[in-house]
Amino acid sequence: MNIQSEHRHPVTGPTPYDEVYYPGHVYGLTHPNHLATIATVYGMQPAPVEHCRVLELGCGVGGNLLPMAFQYPDSEFIGVDLSGVTIERGQQNIATLGLSNIKLLHCDIMNVDTSFGKFDYIIAHGVYSWVPPHVRAKMMAIFKQNLAPRGVCYVSYNAHPFSHLRDMVRDMMRYHTRRLTGMKEKVGQARAILKFLSEGSKADTVHGAIMRDQYNRVLKAPDELLFHDDLDDEATAFLLHEVAEEAARHGLQYLGDSHFARHYLAGHSEEVRATLQRFPESEFMARDQYQDFVDGNGFRRTLFCHDDVSLNRQIDVDFVRRYHLLSTTSPLDPEACLTDDSPMEFENHDGSRITVTSPILKAAHLCLGRAWPRALSFSELLDGARALLDGRRADDDERALTDAMYILACSGEVSFLVSPPFLLKEVSDHPQASLLARKQSQTGPLVTNLLHQTVQLEDDRTRHFLQLLDGVRTIDEITAEMTEAFGSTIRIEQKDKDGNPAEPLLLSTRESVERSLAMVGKLGLLVA
Repeated sequence: MNIQSEHRHPVTGPTPYDEVYYPGHVYGLTHPNHLATIATVYGMQPAPVEHCRVLELGCGVGGNLLPMAFQYPDSEFIGVDLSGVTIERGQQNIATLGLSNIKLLHCDIMNVDTSFGKFDYIIAHGVYSWVPPHVRAKMMAIFKQNLAPRGVCYVSYNAHPFSHLRDMVRDMMRYHTRRLTGMKEKVGQARAILKFLSEGSKADTVHGAIMRDQYNRVLKAPDELLFHDDLDDEATAFLLHEVAEEAARHGLQYLGDSHFARHYLAGHSEEVRATLQRFPESEFMARDQYQDFVDGNGFRRTLFCHDDVSLNRQIDVDFVRRYHLLSTTSPLDPEACLTDDSPMEFENHDGSRITVTSPILKAAHLCLGRAWPRALSFSELLDGARALLDGRRADDDERALTDAMYILACSGEVSFLVSPPFLLKEVSDHPQASLLARKQSQTGPLVTNLLHQTVQLEDDRTRHFLQLLDGVRTIDEITAEMTEAFGSTIRIEQKDKDGNPAEPLLLSTRESVERSLAMVGKLGLLVA
């Protein structure tokens, strides 16, 4: 697909993003497949991700948009950004991959007009809170004028109430660094003043606790993020209802939060659950606003659609049967019995654990973990679980699995997608890693997998190994080349979920290469 119009408009002057590069990342909750999934939950019929148009405002280097274009060659992607330096870098990356379905344009958001056409999905991540009021108004106008009738737009922003605390320390850092201009010095002094204040404030006061919490946040933030996000004079936080009401003035309606699990109330007290559940469907946004007050939320990922779209807020338990399910779950004891009611404990990649006793549920968790990173339809999951139980079929299997997957999907323990990701089922003798990941691994340790997630490769050997997976070399040839490059004992260093060194993989035999390939496959980097 060739995008004909360049939509070039004059842009004047360098921006802070020209001077201090903001690294491009992927944001899973912006992915059109995810946006389509949330939209269908609430009764919409959005465009299929395989054939859609996507616009990203403030696309930067294209770190979020380019992997989408790579995954969906029959869809069209346009990104705009005010920073010419980052756009130029992104255009070079596009040329390297030979993609014809994506354009990154050096363009002011104020110059986006009807000539851009209609888009099924519009994304604005990390922009709304960091631009002046007239640009925010223009963004809302773009959401309305350029959004297709069944379209979904995503906008993220700093949110109150938590951002009141963030703004308090922002004021302190900005005052302390007000006469500094260089990024390194400015960021260094911002952290220094918070260190001084966190250590100097009284330990037994609320203020002291806040200062220490905020210092820890700032200490962990990358330099570029701290410079552009916290030290930016324009940064403004909002209450959810303020953004939703502004959208309504432009003919849009609140669809929901892109993070579906935020709507789940199981972790709250019975009183909180009862109160929030009393909100009628017509006050869906108000209910989410009050939940922000309860949670102390500080960042919103809000979805909008046109105000004439009819939505259904009643989510039935059976909704999970319409989606493809994913989970990283793995058993703590692989030898545990599946066929009886003894407890079996599973762990996700984030360290969370769940214990189940029902045979059909134990088998289902095992199926999901073995399938990862592939997604399974509900029927595939049910059939696979029954197969692990030697074909045993109980009358209540389907009902039990539906109820369990509903709870896990709502809580975020199991992901669900309307369209299955395109991922490898079995490793061939000519294994092939994603071209995008192979190109990314040539310049750094961070690569993007086919689930729109960032994967960190631990060392140069791992990066070299990934680059050999080009679909041309056989496993034996890969083994020989790795041995020639690094010696007869090659170690792929890994880390466990806690960041501690795990047992290394040795690349000196075909068997060890196959184990390494299995690991790369589990990271979602192999293609069919």
